[in-house]
Amino acid sequence: MLEKHTSAWSQTVALLDNARARQVADEATRIAQRRPAKTIWNDHATLMVSVIERPTPRTATVSWCDPLSGYYGHQTWRVALAKQRGECVLSGKMIKPGDFIYRPAISQPPPGNAGAMIIASELVPFGTLRQS
Repeated sequence: MLEKHTSAWSQTVALLDNARARQVADEATRIAQRRPAKTIWNDHATLMVSVIERPTPRTATVSWCDPLSGYYGHQTWRVALAKQRGECVLSGKMIKPGDFIYRPAISQPPPGNAGAMIIASELVPFGTLRQS
């Protein structure tokens, strides 16, 4: 009898924990979506961005540290077409819609640097950064 009671209690607690976890995740998503999209990252002297590696021609592993958007030690960025104007976080070059870029991989909730872009021409095919 005690086993059934314990099992039912454990199941109830687990259901409550799952419901609370879902509420927290939903709230984090709402907060992230309310955050204004930021496209000019180079205005912040404390921004540190470096490309760690290029695992594939369509991905880059980026280290990102910015007190406004957070720290991402090994963040996957994927190639895409720019949908809006912006600025490359590596070079400061202007990006226009239609340019090939790398951006943080899409996730839920979105990362704090979701609007950041690296223009694809700044990365050479074999995974090293082009020297300026």
